[in-house]
Amino acid sequence: MIEPEMARRFIEQVTQYTEYNINIMDQRGVIIASRDPARVGTYHEVADRIIHGTKDVLVIRDDKMFPGVLPGINMAIMLDGRKEGVVGVTGDPDRIRDVAMITRMAMEAMLRYEKQQEEIRLRRNRKEHFLGLLTQVEFASPSEIRGIARQLDLQESLARVPVLCRLKAGAGGKAGGPSAEEALEALRRGRGHWAQDFSYVMDETHLLVFKTIKTDKRRSFMECREEIRDYLEYILSWTEQKGIDAVFYVGTLQDSFSQYYYAYRHCRWLESHVDRPEKIVFFRDHIREYFRILVPRQELQRIFHIYEDMLGESDRKQLAEIAGALEDTNYNLTEASARLFLHKNTLVYRYNRMKDILGIDPMTSPEDRKFVELLYNYLIRQRQ
Repeated sequence: MIEPEMARRFIEQVTQYTEYNINIMDQRGVIIASRDPARVGTYHEVADRIIHGTKDVLVIRDDKMFPGVLPGINMAIMLDGRKEGVVGVTGDPDRIRDVAMITRMAMEAMLRYEKQQEEIRLRRNRKEHFLGLLTQVEFASPSEIRGIARQLDLQESLARVPVLCRLKAGAGGKAGGPSAEEALEALRRGRGHWAQDFSYVMDETHLLVFKTIKTDKRRSFMECREEIRDYLEYILSWTEQKGIDAVFYVGTLQDSFSQYYYAYRHCRWLESHVDRPEKIVFFRDHIREYFRILVPRQELQRIFHIYEDMLGESDRKQLAEIAGALEDTNYNLTEASARLFLHKNTLVYRYNRMKDILGIDPMTSPEDRKFVELLYNYLIRQRQ
């Protein structure tokens, strides 16, 4: 279907270069644009015959053949094998044939361009809606998600992991630096960006890509981790060259669209809970902290408030420091003392004091270790 506004713009452009009158007719045979404004809205019998007949071209040599139709050439405007309208050029048919042919070709080219632009707009709208369903709606309709995915040619069965990129505030172009769109293009230029990856600019400081990962029984998850690092290598270099502070939060691997919402939430959790992060932060490295926060503080208080009352402020602080360092070093006293900037013997002394106060020995008892980890979780959350 030819939009009247597009036909009018076409007439304005073409008639700058020719003296002939040109009419554009729609599928009803009505003139929707003309060099002669008085003819707009009138019925054109020849155009109607072309639209509904078998001929694509009708040449009028005598103005008596059809009332109100002047001599000239009328040609069907084709798009994807279908008649979308008719273009008519008034004049001596033998003189204007080339003009009529070129005019029709130009009109068809304009129609193809407009169709392509509309498809791009529709795809962009579909992508934005798709992103909204995946990241903002916890219980989105699976059938709606899969329907849009089919339109976008995205396969659900592939394993993907969300990677949320946080750019330094102001990187969206306000200060003359690269825009978020430019950063997204750099991300897509990464080694291993595949057709089944889908990525978006979320706002001025955030990009999101659901990265497809090759998974099979012969590949370890460590290889998947390295695959992500290789993929991000280019944009890490690009952001460094541009002077942009960027951090990439890697969520959880999923193979079902219904789980993408939670995988994206894992990225957001990393962003809000991991202090002084590396350039690439993997959720898998912070699962323990994630589950700790899921335990309601009230439940922890019901269990551990008695220990908080028994310990003074100094002992509570020292216990939290020792428990955290031991936990982070897998209960290696040498590494834990180095992390706390203490002599090993000092740490051993404080550890033994903790044993005496609490009546536990997490170095030798797995059950005591679990107890200390939960107590540590309670103490640090009380300090927040």
